[in-house]
Amino acid sequence: MNFSAIPMERGGAVCLLILDGGTRWRLPEHRHPEPGEVNSWIRHRFGVEVSTLDVLRIPPETSPGGDRDAPPSYLFVHETHSAGPALPPGARWAPVAELADPRRALPAHHRMLGLWSARRHRREGGGGQGDEWLPWQRPGWFTRATAWAVAELRGLGIETVGPAEQDGFRAWSCQLRLPTTAGVVHLKASPPPHGHEPGLTRLLAEWFPGAVPSVLAWDPGGRLMLTSDFGPVRRPEGAARIVADFGRVARRIGLIQRDSAARTAQLAATGCPAHRLARLPDMFEKLITQASAEQGELAGEESLRLRRLVPGFARDCARLALLGLPETLVHHDLWRGNFRVDGDEALLFDWADSVLAHPFLQLDVLLGDLAAALGSTAAHGTVLDSYLTAWTGHRPPGELREGAALAGAVAPVSRALLMRDRLAGAPPHIRRRYRGAIAAPLRACLAGRERTPESATRGNSRGNSRGN
Repeated sequence: MNFSAIPMERGGAVCLLILDGGTRWRLPEHRHPEPGEVNSWIRHRFGVEVSTLDVLRIPPETSPGGDRDAPPSYLFVHETHSAGPALPPGARWAPVAELADPRRALPAHHRMLGLWSARRHRREGGGGQGDEWLPWQRPGWFTRATAWAVAELRGLGIETVGPAEQDGFRAWSCQLRLPTTAGVVHLKASPPPHGHEPGLTRLLAEWFPGAVPSVLAWDPGGRLMLTSDFGPVRRPEGAARIVADFGRVARRIGLIQRDSAARTAQLAATGCPAHRLARLPDMFEKLITQASAEQGELAGEESLRLRRLVPGFARDCARLALLGLPETLVHHDLWRGNFRVDGDEALLFDWADSVLAHPFLQLDVLLGDLAAALGSTAAHGTVLDSYLTAWTGHRPPGELREGAALAGAVAPVSRALLMRDRLAGAPPHIRRRYRGAIAAPLRACLAGRERTPESATRGNSRGNSRGN
């Protein structure tokens, strides 16, 4: 069961919407897991328009059941934008000062009041790091962002035809959905590490129309972006369909990479991070030191094992460079949730986790998700061949496949670097939530390299390559 704290100022006093049967009050409760669903339920149940500022996990000792083994419950913290003239029977607006008496509340609900109050006082007492990182958790942001979107759309001759709705939010973004005369428009807001995404997506949409969401407006200072709706994302079902869709995506990203390679200066100007092969070994070594010092990341013994891999890692980077392929854009989060296939066309979105690097680092996540979708790696060769069509003529097919195998050992380090930079300025609660996220790809790198002798990546693949 989940709960909602719905505040509103009335007569100069901060009130909460409660359900009061005359003996003890309680907060509204529901089973909805997503902010948009909760907001809609509150609108229909109470006639109150809200957005969600935060979702707090309720400690087991605070939850109504008090069962540590029960599924977690969450307290949705809302901002109220408007309320109807009357609440339904049994509901009322109660001044927070009135609710302080624990004898008038169900015990668990009084403890949840404490959770909400602590968050409110922390925010109103000076905000802090999270204000810049997660501005959508501040009262007033929803109204300002919506006003910006409405003004930008009006400048394009597009009018909104209904209220903005919250699609949801995570640590890395907040999305709003706006119904307009031109169809649904999506607003996305990003934290500082992803400040490059609006500008990057705008460039890609200009260069590759139809392959990337169409950007209607963007605000680099506010890290806001408006995009046209591109329809639902349906995950493919059935092995043949899965392989075909992944093949189309692989071919599409390969062509985007190839045709972007001559424009990396423009991509870099958006703030997109660079993980150049020449610098990756030094970046890897420094990352090991940083991850070793970070609580909840690498253990001392893991650090020693990783340091022993640095020379071999440097050799792999050098050998990848010898292929002579241009470094270009890599989408490090290209999985089923971030692409849409319609017929023969593939649309790729959510470019926040992008870097400038060797193109073959692209294959790590894509082929990993293919294996997860199929339950095996049997189709890797088929999808890899689709990807490599973009690079036909650069090197013999066997050498390209050998390079792809090398890149699989290098890519986890690039992903770990991206996570390190993503968390560097994050507020403490985000860093706690993602504790271990830097070490996870490094451990994958460690497991892969220790399982496979270095000689196995030096040329053994050449003899097994088709079309050589």
